[in-house]
Amino acid sequence: MIFGPTPLNRALGAVLAHSVQIPGGKLAKGTRLGAAEITRLRAAGHDPVMAATLEPGDVGEDEAAARLAAALVP
Repeated sequence: MIFGPTPLNRALGAVLAHSVQIPGGKLAKGTRLGAAEITRLRAAGHDPVMAATLEPGDVGEDEAAARLAAALVP
């Protein structure tokens, strides 16, 4: 996993590490950044953003939790 300041031009698919205030509301921590979110962040002047980007072989938080739960509860 790559974690840290992420330029918006490389943030597609990354997970937002902190909530970010934008006009009309906020983007919550944990939001997976799609094109719409990146457009809103750019318009609000948030570039770069703190984000996590999964690398090949990494498992996302939700999938990891599901695997752990399945292993603990037969």
